[in-house]
Amino acid sequence: MWHAIVPWVGENLLHLHGDMTEVANGSGDQLYDYILLLCLFVVAIVATAMWSWIDRKRRNYDQLYQWLRLFVRLTLAVAMISYGANKLYRMQFPEPPLYRFVDYYGNSAPMGLLWTFMGMSRAYSLFGGIAEMLGGLLLIVPRFTTLGALVTFAVMSNVLMLNFCYDVPRKIYSTHLVLMSLFLLLPDVRRLIGFFILNRRTEPSPIIPLLKDKQLNRWALLFQLGIGAVVLVYCLNQAHMNAVKNATYLPPPIRGIWSVDEFIVDGVAKPPLLTNTDRWQRVIFDTPDVFYVQGMDSRIGDFALQIAPNRRAFALTSPADPNWKSTFTYEDPDPNRVVLDGNFNGHHLNVSLSRTDMAQFLLLNRGFHMISQTQVRR
Repeated sequence: MWHAIVPWVGENLLHLHGDMTEVANGSGDQLYDYILLLCLFVVAIVATAMWSWIDRKRRNYDQLYQWLRLFVRLTLAVAMISYGANKLYRMQFPEPPLYRFVDYYGNSAPMGLLWTFMGMSRAYSLFGGIAEMLGGLLLIVPRFTTLGALVTFAVMSNVLMLNFCYDVPRKIYSTHLVLMSLFLLLPDVRRLIGFFILNRRTEPSPIIPLLKDKQLNRWALLFQLGIGAVVLVYCLNQAHMNAVKNATYLPPPIRGIWSVDEFIVDGVAKPPLLTNTDRWQRVIFDTPDVFYVQGMDSRIGDFALQIAPNRRAFALTSPADPNWKSTFTYEDPDPNRVVLDGNFNGHHLNVSLSRTDMAQFLLLNRGFHMISQTQVRR
């Protein structure tokens, strides 16, 4: 329904131009999403006005309000447990791909820079995952709602700023999670201000049960704890499987950054000059499905990689042109040298490669220093 309504609203009422369809490309901040958000807001305003007028004799909605808090609390808890699990297993922020170490720093998108920053420190990513997981688990238990909302608000405020400052397309979603935390904290605002700021005593907030029957309330509590247990197990298992899949690399004999020592095209050797734009500077083997080539101008191109079962040949295809294909054979006279032979863009190539020592990169060999005599800021 919304796929028909949203584009019509955008074109006819808002007079917007651009792609107003929903595309599953990883972005949660598409034009479609902003228009949909506006439509939902208008529907909520109209529904609230109609409901308030029709049911104007009712004095309060205390019982219904508790069900609303339950829904928001569990929704927020599931989101935090899911994000926490992804960070615990390094699924959200895996170690940076090898091409990052030879690409220009300025070629990084802000989001790519953030992902590299987070992925370089396993401990920091783990810290963030534990904090998110803690907030989610606390929210599962009704008695710990305020504490869980405080932890979640602190964690998600930082995530929200990272999303806005590093242009991560999760701005709408992270804003919602922060607002959900504030919604859960609303009943305790006076108590929190009195305790943390005014240094006053605070009384326990009254507990309004979901149901009038005590036994049913016990079952409702067990049901919430059961949801938390199921979500925790599912998210941890899913994050683990995705992390294993994302961390699948080529075997050590071929994985690495390789410098091009000799580049022969149709029998003619191409010297390593910046003017030779068709010459390769580096070749990068990392994951089993992508082949990276860095030209003399330092630009990095990627191709879909398919390695033969005997690992002595591989084929390349281009995401931009489904009809383009290239094949190479592979020889490794010694562990630090590789020779590629094949066809590429209609030319026969013979490429001699030598392994780049990863220890030369300061980002990898600097390590941790409790005592630092000098600042290293390169």
